[in-house]
Amino acid sequence: MRRYKFSDLLQYENRVRKLFDKYELGFNSTNRIVRYFKYLREIEENRQLNKQEFGKILQKDKAKYYYSQFYVLEICNLIDALERRPQDLIIIKNKLADLAKGTYLLSEENSADTRARDTTFELSLFSFLQSRGLDVDMCEPNPDLRLKSEKFVYEVECKRPQSIKSLEKSIKKAARQLRKSTGNDVVPTIALSLDQILFKGNDLILDSKDEASASNFLNATLEVFLRDNLKMLQKVIDKDSCLVLYYLSCLVGFKTNVPMANATFITGNVYNFENQLSHTIYGDLNALIPQSSL
Repeated sequence: MRRYKFSDLLQYENRVRKLFDKYELGFNSTNRIVRYFKYLREIEENRQLNKQEFGKILQKDKAKYYYSQFYVLEICNLIDALERRPQDLIIIKNKLADLAKGTYLLSEENSADTRARDTTFELSLFSFLQSRGLDVDMCEPNPDLRLKSEKFVYEVECKRPQSIKSLEKSIKKAARQLRKSTGNDVVPTIALSLDQILFKGNDLILDSKDEASASNFLNATLEVFLRDNLKMLQKVIDKDSCLVLYYLSCLVGFKTNVPMANATFITGNVYNFENQLSHTIYGDLNALIPQSSL
């Protein structure tokens, strides 16, 4: 888990503004990211109130407080990633334009208004992989990401199903798109964000006693999801050879007086490669993204 201080996030605002200005995109009240920063600045100003009054302010709109931090943190990570590894200018401009739209809270999102958070997932996965020093690039239109190791090229299609019911449709669409990914060293990869499936309607994300209990809860949540949906996933994948990654990223608030943390968990399954190749892919992936580093 990555711990951070609330005040650190506010220091990114000018860098975010410069990024949007660079691509001639509006950084004003219509921009969702601007609204997050505005709210966080108001919270910072109210810190001068006594502890009891400040606590009342947070409890009144805890979801807004958490989500403002979460999405500001996501774009802070993106800025760091782009500074370390610049990307195609047109792709980034299109992604930032999408990122600026959408609903304020996850619970406000509907099936017709998912593009902003769908794009957020692509950018967040890029940032997550890049922060580990991996050779990853954004692509357009397909795949969404290309991750290179010494052994393989992982061509990644990112999907963010809105429910268990839409999970099957998302996987089928990604599998069709990945059939164009060919080559001896290419591993077709489906990355699934599970925020709407596992946290639907839960804007508070996760309140936990401490870091250990938060980690245990998130690991167990993913394990239950995999166990409950394995047969369905096997049926949908059918005979396609692919790697499926399950991604869960959230803000963790502790009940002790410690900084907040951002937690990202990734696990996966390898489908329909011959045995030796499956073991090699699994070993390579574990070397790229060790479970202990998540």
